[in-house]
Amino acid sequence: MGNREQTILIVSDDAALCAAARREFEASIAGVRVASVSSVAAARRILQEESPVAILLEEAAIVPEAGRLEGILPRLDAVVASLAVYAPVVVLGTAARRPELSALIDAGAADYVMRDGGCLPSALGLIRSRLRQAQRVADSTRETFEEAAEDFGQVLRHELNNPLTGILGNAELLLAEVHRKNDGTFPHGGEHRLETIAALAVRLRETVRRLSQEWEARQHPVH
Repeated sequence: MGNREQTILIVSDDAALCAAARREFEASIAGVRVASVSSVAAARRILQEESPVAILLEEAAIVPEAGRLEGILPRLDAVVASLAVYAPVVVLGTAARRPELSALIDAGAADYVMRDGGCLPSALGLIRSRLRQAQRVADSTRETFEEAAEDFGQVLRHELNNPLTGILGNAELLLAEVHRKNDGTFPHGGEHRLETIAALAVRLRETVRRLSQEWEARQHPVH
């Protein structure tokens, strides 16, 4: 990624947490910019224009959505899955909610950190790991296919498996919820899962298109 500035997006309505995270991250990671918003809805608007390298989501920032029954919170896994389409998500929350994200954590789309006094250093460590992974992928894509066939295979696995895993994970969760209810109705949060599946499918198609174009360019360079 060279010297290009990277963005970490924080989603929290806790101003003190946002300020502390900004100080912690900007002091510890060179070339990083920290942006913060107070709601998931605001985060989605930003993500239409900008691609962060990681998203730090405080569980308490998830609030009832407009148009839904008052007091009904969106499912945590549905919200995280919709954000993970754009970047890996590190969630700050309570231990009781972690099992809800087990499928996304296993898929590598999210991490979970207990919201306590030491949560920011833990989150920083996870984000550092994500940045190193992204750097390795970026370095690999700059190498020629002939010189780095093995590395390119790793890039393919990373870039194609991530959205594929997200599609399969969300489809399995949706099917499990349908089977659990077994009443012929669409489960709450199902719309978010379908939106996430559709977005991941688009991302997968665009990844294949980009890699195909890069392959063609390398096979037939313009002199």
